[in-house]
Amino acid sequence: MKLASKALAAVTAVGLLSLAACAPSAPTAEDIDQQKVTITIGNQPPASQEAELAYFNEKLDAFKSAHPKWTIKTSEATWDPETFAAQLAGGNLPTVFGVPFTEMSGLIQRGQVADITDALATTSLSSELNASTLAIAQDAKGQVYGIPTDAYSLGLAYNRALFEQAGLDADNPPTTWDEVRAAAKTIADKTGKTGFSQLTKDNQGGWIIAAQSYSRGGTMENEDGTEVTFDSDATKDSLQYLHDLRWEDDSMGSNFLLGAADLAQQFAAGEVGMFVIQSLAYQPIVEVFGMPSADFGFTTLPTVDGGDSVTLSGGNVEIVNAKATEAEKVAAVEWIDYYKLEKYRSEDAALEDANLKVSQNTAVAIPGLSPVSDKQFETYLGWIKDVNNVPTSNFQPYLDRAPKQTVLAEPASNSQELYAALDPVVQAVLTDKNADIDSLVAEAAKAVQAKLGR
Repeated sequence: MKLASKALAAVTAVGLLSLAACAPSAPTAEDIDQQKVTITIGNQPPASQEAELAYFNEKLDAFKSAHPKWTIKTSEATWDPETFAAQLAGGNLPTVFGVPFTEMSGLIQRGQVADITDALATTSLSSELNASTLAIAQDAKGQVYGIPTDAYSLGLAYNRALFEQAGLDADNPPTTWDEVRAAAKTIADKTGKTGFSQLTKDNQGGWIIAAQSYSRGGTMENEDGTEVTFDSDATKDSLQYLHDLRWEDDSMGSNFLLGAADLAQQFAAGEVGMFVIQSLAYQPIVEVFGMPSADFGFTTLPTVDGGDSVTLSGGNVEIVNAKATEAEKVAAVEWIDYYKLEKYRSEDAALEDANLKVSQNTAVAIPGLSPVSDKQFETYLGWIKDVNNVPTSNFQPYLDRAPKQTVLAEPASNSQELYAALDPVVQAVLTDKNADIDSLVAEAAKAVQAKLGR
């Protein structure tokens, strides 16, 4: 469901008010501690992920010790678009399971996920979760059907070293698309590197052009996912913008068939000045492709006029099996809170998690869209500031602007098919100077509408 921040806030406000005003009908964890409750926890790390599995088992053992009368099983089952429908139909999903943001609207509408509103109300989580991300897991009445635990929003990654080489201020990156264009040309002219690059394949070209369209006030579908809306000026203007950077400014390099790994590797090597991606890309860019951490900069998605940013979100939502009893829902929520979110609410848990990640030489806390409130996330960053190995000052432009940004969910229906239809449109604009943008967008819209109308 694509709702602007005011709409998200309104939905969430209804949900939070209902949680606060009504005594929960679900039992609390203390109520059911003496009961025989059985739950199965999905997404157990496989044996090949030794450190992650060790951490999972450590947390699992502690959880079992805290609830000795509960029977807690585990499963390596993870979300897979090829098998998820069959798992649902066969009733084979674990009690607790993680799904992408894009799945929530359909699961709620089809009644395939448990309503955990009452179970959530037995915890303090309802007042500590991020309103924008929580709304992804709510219906129009504010009922809650999942807990977002990992979230991201798209923004502008930029190479601070290239900015400095080009005489640009790395602490004040562009806030408008015109400023991005100017900076891209400056980088290209003064360093000979690609000023701005764009993902174009593996459905990622459509994904990023969707975000760029949103930043110009566009949408991809109507709210119930039955009608295509991306055949609009916002999408066409976004494509024309890429055309002009490519053909008028020559600031986009020469490679126009790029997936995330391709572009991340070029960015890490200092060959690209800017591109649109989520802040979590810091981890593979630095840890896998070897970019110096000091060179990675990140800010919110630019706008046309320099106003508050509008961006596209994504992430993971922990859901509960629709067949779960009230007691099982409470136990499931307790696990989600303990395993996924406790680090944001307990200094001891935050430091335990941070020290584990440091020992694994992996990023501790990458600033970005958080599943908890901005205030709580700021507190969390304070707890782990002496341990965190991520240069959070390089994300300060994002942190300064993010509280006012509008966060939109991905298209509710056939999002991957929509992105796939836009991939070749982006590629055509970047490889054919005379590409007919109006016709390309119209044809893509026609193809996607046929899928929505099934």
